[in-house]
Amino acid sequence: MSRLVAGRTNYQHNTHVCNYCLQPFTSKPIFDRHVPNCQRHSPQEVRYPNSQNPKECVTEFPNKAARFRIPFYLVCDFESFLSPIHNDDGADVDAVKATNLIDEHRVCGFACHRVSEYPEYQTDPVVYSGPDVREK
Repeated sequence: MSRLVAGRTNYQHNTHVCNYCLQPFTSKPIFDRHVPNCQRHSPQEVRYPNSQNPKECVTEFPNKAARFRIPFYLVCDFESFLSPIHNDDGADVDAVKATNLIDEHRVCGFACHRVSEYPEYQTDPVVYSGPDVREK
């Protein structure tokens, strides 16, 4: 568990992870003081909305009076595929994370759409797939 969760900290040595709350600790005495208090509480639980009740499946901002009016917004998405890196000499080792790079993302396309309630700002979706995606 320590190796799985320890990447969330900048600490370079052993960490101790609480199995109840998944909080990493750098000091064993602090960890030992934490665990008895944490054991008293139930573990974290994820609750999903009830699919039988459509009102539970919609997220809404509760304070509608505090919203900012936005004349338009962009909906954008980049697409990429994983391409294997074939290098047997070990040159692709990330020294900071101590990992071997085995794949890299290759951007292959994008889609962008401007949405607005004002017709002069509304645009049709732009979809591109092909070479030189970053230049497009």
